[in-house]
Amino acid sequence: MTNRSALHTTIDLLSRRSYSQQQLLQKLRQKDFQEAEIADAINYAIENAWLNDHNYASSLTRARLARGYGRNYIKQYLQSKGINSDLANQVLADPEWDWYQSLTLCFERKFKQGLPSDRVLKQKCTAYLYRRGFDFELINTLFSELQQQ
Repeated sequence: MTNRSALHTTIDLLSRRSYSQQQLLQKLRQKDFQEAEIADAINYAIENAWLNDHNYASSLTRARLARGYGRNYIKQYLQSKGINSDLANQVLADPEWDWYQSLTLCFERKFKQGLPSDRVLKQKCTAYLYRRGFDFELINTLFSELQQQ
């Protein structure tokens, strides 16, 4: 087994996939590096633009949005990946994201037959979309547009 520095381990980890600063910090602590060495390695990665929480959060948001998840779900997901709440809110507030399109995608995948006319089925549909992270206002907007068709 070779004695690797925290910097070499950081470069090795980041060459495989992206991490948040928090995730990388935990990985390096698990490998029993000294705190000062960890801080230096993380700062070096940030200075060289290998580690950027904003870009990482944007990438995760884009991927979850494409899979039909809403704002609330994605915010919790980002926080579980080590993104702080303020940065998550900042990324999610970006006008680039089309929440309505993601909601429509999610709805059409799950409810191919269209909007249920039965009240109980409509409630189940609403609950499903809410669990996927969409807020009631957006869900109601979708339902109103579907009823007008």
